[in-house]
Amino acid sequence: MTPIARLALVTTVAAASCLALPALAEEPETARACVAIQSEAGASAAECVNRFQADCLQYEEGSHAGLACFLEAKEKWGGLIKERMEEIRASAPDEISQIAGIEVKYDLQQNLLQCDRIRELTLVRKDPDEKTRHAHARCEATAVGLAYVKLLIQSNASR
Repeated sequence: MTPIARLALVTTVAAASCLALPALAEEPETARACVAIQSEAGASAAECVNRFQADCLQYEEGSHAGLACFLEAKEKWGGLIKERMEEIRASAPDEISQIAGIEVKYDLQQNLLQCDRIRELTLVRKDPDEKTRHAHARCEATAVGLAYVKLLIQSNASR
């Protein structure tokens, strides 16, 4: 499978999974609440990332508005990670705080490295354009969101 086809498949699966989320009686107001609900239901908490980035999907691929939306989403996820880490530092022993910091650091690096890999493979076949920038921003926003979800689950904040 070519890198472009792989990227298209990943994008399609992510968009489709967003549409296939189980209906909730009431939409959670925060990503944290979503993770708690999904975890309690035994469903994938990663779907919360799609839920809270769904507004970005309304924009045409490659549009400046879509790019800006995913960049903003990435910043929001990063802010949520920072908030959760502050909570952990305030309430957990120092050793646990350090472990959580190391885990989230490497989860972020691993996730973002995959975005870079996909981007580089795409660039082998075509020059960068607005669509590749858009796809990369979407990937990075999702990568940071997934790191946040994992941090919540590992730190028992989803219960």
